[in-house]
This record gives sequence, structure tokens and C-alpha cells, in this order.
Amino acid sequence: MGRQQSMADRAYEAIKRDIIQCTLRPGEVIVDAWLADTYGMSKTPIRQAINLLERESLVVVVPRRGTFVKNVDFTETQDTYRLRALLEPEAAVLASKRASSEELDELETLSQATVHSGSDSAARNAANRNLHVRIAELARVPILARTITALNEEIERFLNLRKELGKPYTAVNHGRLVEAIRRGDEAEIHDVVTTGIERARRHMVETMLDSGTFSTGQQP
Repeated sequence: MGRQQSMADRAYEAIKRDIIQCTLRPGEVIVDAWLADTYGMSKTPIRQAINLLERESLVVVVPRRGTFVKNVDFTETQDTYRLRALLEPEAAVLASKRASSEELDELETLSQATVHSGSDSAARNAANRNLHVRIAELARVPILARTITALNEEIERFLNLRKELGKPYTAVNHGRLVEAIRRGDEAEIHDVVTTGIERARRHMVETMLDSGTFSTGQQP
């Protein structure tokens, strides 16, 4: 039983990673047998993983048609950024009050990783997510951290799709944000976070409109 659960965990992590990195692209059909062969395991843990990913809305089951990677939807994308703008400023303020000096130093390291990941766009996108998730964790509100993690995983997927369209994420120096958190300047924290998220939202919307390849709510 423990081994089977471990295999299901491995399948979940592998499929989720490939969805976020767009190795499994939005709208792509999910075939149990193909995934089982790709990941070197039986179909049972694959199906268990897909059930979990459906609950997280990363895959969609369409009756009589199959299971698909969730499309990137124009309205949902904007709503994801808007939710971040509601939650992340407060998380950063709480982090400024609750993080230790060592944890603030950790944020500085994570911030530097967002601009020093070389030419690897996927690594930059992951570093961006790691920073925002860590700030949320330092707020010490588990449900807030879980929600912000889910939002930033979806953002990472958007950014990796941008990369596939030839418009990779341009690294942003988060140093001002980390400094504002370190000083506990609530007004500046709110300004830096909301301004950064709104700028990212606008850039993503422009990419979606230019490419014309994004969903308007319909699965394949």
C-alpha cells in the first residue's frame, strides 16, 4: 500500500511538473497508457494522479471525449492575476512582521535567482514562483500560503506558455520588494506588489491577444 501511494505521488508530481512546464500543453489529450509508458509505471498510479489534478483544475474530464490538460482561458488568466493582487500584498505585510532575519536573507537569495538564471526561461519562471510562494509561507497563514501557491503555479504555466510562443518572461528585479519587506514599510509593500502584478497582467494580456491561441472558455 505504501509503495502504491509512493508511485501515485511520483505520478502526480511528474504530470503536474509537465503541465506547469508546458511539456503537456494546454488542451492536449491525456492518454493513461502513454503517460504510464513515459513515466515507467502502471496505469493505476497515473489514474490516481489524474484524479488529484482534476480536483486542482489542472486537467479537465470531458464526457465521451476524454481527459485534457486545462486550457489557458483569457478571463481566468486575468482573474488569477486579480486574486494575486488581493492576497499577495497582505501576505507580504504579514511576512514583514513574522519573518526572522535569516528568512529575510533567504528572500534576498530567492530574489537574486529571478534575475540570475541565465538563458533558461523555465528556471526563471520557477524562481519567480519560488519567491512569491516563500513570501506567502512566511506570512504563517497556511490557507493563504496554499492559495497563493496554487495561483503562482498557474502563473508559472502561463509564463512557460509565453516562452513557447517566443515571448519569454522578462526577469524582474524583486530587490525593492524584499527591501520593503525587510523595512516593514506597509505602504511600499502594497505599492510594489500591486504594481508588479498589474504590470505582469498587462503583459500577459497583450501576449494572449497577439497570439490568438488562447481559449475563451471551451475545452477541446
